[in-house]
Amino acid sequence: MTLQDAQAAERLGLDQLDSMFFQARRDRATPAERDYLIAMAADRGQPSSSATVAERLDRHPSSLGPARANLIAKGLVYSPERGVIAFTVPGSSQFIDRRLEADGPA
Repeated sequence: MTLQDAQAAERLGLDQLDSMFFQARRDRATPAERDYLIAMAADRGQPSSSATVAERLDRHPSSLGPARANLIAKGLVYSPERGVIAFTVPGSSQFIDRRLEADGPA
C-alpha cells in the first residue's frame, strides 16, 4: 500500500461520509439554521460561544434562540455548558468547510 493509495482511500471515505451521512444531517436544517452551523464551523470543531456565533451572524444572541433550540432538537448540536454550543458529530465543521469550498454558502 502506498501513500497515494492511502490518500485515495481517505478521499473516498470522506466523499462517502459527506454524501450520505453529513449531507443527510445538513438537509434537516433550515437555511437560517445552516447559517448558524456555518458560524459555528469557524471554531474548527471546538465548542462555540453562543455570543460569538451571534456576533459572526451580526445578530443579537436572543434572536438566535429558536435556531439554536431547533438544532439541538434535531440532534445536530448540543450545549455542553451554559452559553456554549458544539457539534454532536466530530468532523461536522470540516464537512461544512468542504461544502463551502465546493459550493459556496448557499
